[in-house]
Amino acid sequence: MVEVPENFSMNPEQVAQMQNQTNPLQRYMRQPSIYIKLPSNGKFYTPGAIDMPVNGEIPVMPMSTKDEITLNTPDALMNGQGVVDMIHSCCPSIKNAWDIPIVDLDTILIGIRIASYGENMEYTSICPECENSDNYEIDLRQFIDMPVNMDIYNNYFDYKGMQIYIQPINYQTLNQQNLENFEQQRLIIMVNDSTLSGEEKQRRFAEIFNTMTNYTVANIAGSINQIITPEGHTVSNPDHIQEFVRNSERQFYNSLKKHLEDVNKGVPEKLVHTTCDSCQHKYATPFSFDQANFFAFAS
Repeated sequence: MVEVPENFSMNPEQVAQMQNQTNPLQRYMRQPSIYIKLPSNGKFYTPGAIDMPVNGEIPVMPMSTKDEITLNTPDALMNGQGVVDMIHSCCPSIKNAWDIPIVDLDTILIGIRIASYGENMEYTSICPECENSDNYEIDLRQFIDMPVNMDIYNNYFDYKGMQIYIQPINYQTLNQQNLENFEQQRLIIMVNDSTLSGEEKQRRFAEIFNTMTNYTVANIAGSINQIITPEGHTVSNPDHIQEFVRNSERQFYNSLKKHLEDVNKGVPEKLVHTTCDSCQHKYATPFSFDQANFFAFAS
């Protein structure tokens, strides 16, 4: 029912028209099914990318019919747009899904799947003892509640008196990495299988290598949150950081790589513990999924 303010004059026909604009099915539409806490607590998002609730819990709604159709569109999944659209649809608090740091991505996707299909999911693994293929159900809640130590991003490493602080890459960078790796591998196969001369192949390979090097530098720069110089200047401008990475010594890359490896050691691995139906061997297998097939398991 649409309420009309007392000081607002409308004739009965106008009131009836406004009332008819309210969809009587609205109360039966999607509502949040679960609420999730992001490992990042909203840190590392750019301003406006997330509207964090006061209690820190993000409402998650089930996928809509449109979402499911989108996830069955290969092009939308290939370029990442289908996943982004689904997150915007199911998590209205997230305004720019491209900006999601990877430490939050699994939690969000698992939350959407639980909201859409329930806590259980069919899973398949190969027994390392007898190579039997086991099919069973796992409870996804064990992964959505896994704590992530975000304090590791408060630590810096020192390089020539500078304090280098890192950050998790976002979904856009991750997706771009996957696309570029796929494209460069495709080009390498095409050049190898082509009838080009040896000189032309060498030139093409040099172009591919140069492109891959540029993206590697960009990804390295994207993992740096800020740099504090010995003079006390805080540099967070991405262009300035990327220029520094391009013109830094090899020792800097080695130091950054080691620091990133130490950070990754602090991220808990998702494991599924099971017993083989055939030989009764108990083992743990890593739980992994990609955005393209994670939701295809549901029916």
